[in-house]
Order: sequence, then C-alpha cells, then structure tokens
Amino acid sequence: MEKEQFDESSDYNLQIQYWAYIIATHYNISLAEVYAMPRPLFQQSFTWAMVVKERQNKREEERREEQRLRAKVGDREIVKLDYNFPEDFD
Repeated sequence: MEKEQFDESSDYNLQIQYWAYIIATHYNISLAEVYAMPRPLFQQSFTWAMVVKERQNKREEERREEQRLRAKVGDREIVKLDYNFPEDFD
C-alpha cells in the first residue's frame, strides 16, 4: 500500500483510496464525505489523522516495552531514563 514510487496511475489511485480510508476511520465519517472534501481540508485531515496514529503507535510500543520489563524484573521498581532531556533545552 505504501510505495516509494508509483509505476502507473492505478498505484496513485489506490494510494488516494488508502489515505481516504485513514481519514474516514479516524474521523468516523463516510468515504463519500472524505471524497467531497476540498483538497486543502483533505490534506490537513490526513496529516492530523497520521499524527494521532503515530502517537498512538508510540504509546502502544512504550506500553509493550514496559510490560516486557515488568515481566523481566518482577516487583522491582522500573526507572525510565530520558535521553532527550538535553535536547529539551535547545
């Protein structure tokens, strides 16, 4: 679904359908409503849907990692290190 290069117009059309599906499922609207959107609104809606999806994926990954660590260390305390701390002041 997510190609780096489109070989023919059907690839491009399939990609647009995929993006429309992401928007429709994120905002809980119909595909007809998505296709009726003006192009700038479609682009903005897709961008925000992808941002939210990425954040959800990151939280889910963090949750799985925490569960893995808890299974490994048992009742001992888990202390997370924030390696981004110096970057927060840039």
